[in-house]
Amino acid sequence: MKKLLKTLALGMLLPAFMAASQVHAADIKNRTLRFSHVQPKESHMGYGVEQFAKRVREKSDGKINIRIFHNGTLGGDIQTLSALQGGTIDMTTMPPGLMVGLSAEYGVFDIPFLFQDFREADAVLDGPLGKKMMERLPRGLVGLAYWDHGFRNLSNNKRPIAKLEDIQGLKLRVLQAPLMLDTFKALGANAVPLPFTELFTAMETNAVDGQDNPIVAFETNKFYEVQKHLSSTRHVYNPLIVLVSQASWNKLTPDEQKLLREAAEEVRADQRKVSREMEAKAIEKAKQHGTIYTDITPRERARMAQAVAPVIAQHKQQIGAALVDEFLAEVAKVRQQQQ
Repeated sequence: MKKLLKTLALGMLLPAFMAASQVHAADIKNRTLRFSHVQPKESHMGYGVEQFAKRVREKSDGKINIRIFHNGTLGGDIQTLSALQGGTIDMTTMPPGLMVGLSAEYGVFDIPFLFQDFREADAVLDGPLGKKMMERLPRGLVGLAYWDHGFRNLSNNKRPIAKLEDIQGLKLRVLQAPLMLDTFKALGANAVPLPFTELFTAMETNAVDGQDNPIVAFETNKFYEVQKHLSSTRHVYNPLIVLVSQASWNKLTPDEQKLLREAAEEVRADQRKVSREMEAKAIEKAKQHGTIYTDITPRERARMAQAVAPVIAQHKQQIGAALVDEFLAEVAKVRQQQQ
């Protein structure tokens, strides 16, 4: 008798579940979202975007299509940010520090030698402070997750960089961010801000001697064709922030918004893992193409950190003294916990 009652109950509930499922499915509409970024498809960034598109397609049963534009075909990072705010591009991913022109406090992501390793960076970004920065994005932008770009390292076509003095006088392309410009000036370089999309040509024509980028970006963009030396300065850690245009976001149903956020978060661990595996392989690939790789000692890296310490103090008020102190305290706390 009990078994019969259970069977009847299930039979009555099943149509209700099916109806609820149909209502839920109706909240996912057929859409195409344009996702633009500046790196090649083969890069760690390209990998993350491709996996995100695949995950969105699976979660939406094929209804939401992410149309990907690799290699900055729709413009550089700054142009893309403007397009996102205007709603003419739907999504992108880039280092958060590039938003400093929209909100000075995002300069906190460019503090030199802030993180010592990936574990520290992940713990801070995935914690309450990372969430806080995600919620304080500039007008017109919505953040979904932090992925990995990597530690930035120096390359140049003049000489090996093994110590602080080797940077002196080099003409280096840097990110279009005030803190990065002043960091390299403090290291003795002639810092030149250029969009990433113009970088290869600038190095090829000797308009600049070198640049700084994560090693995976160096290898996948074939910078080894125009750069002889690569050094592990690891002077800034860059996460990637996955961004959606607020205008595009507002057109999505709550279920679609939830789906995109979940997909970006679900891809995060895999993207970080692959990105960091790619870094080790990229060093070997660059060497095979004739790049001379110099592994800088911790002592020399500490000297570089000491040289740029005044730059942090110089920019502290502009970024926000309380925010800088909060980041420094959080990193110190995480470092102590991980020892």
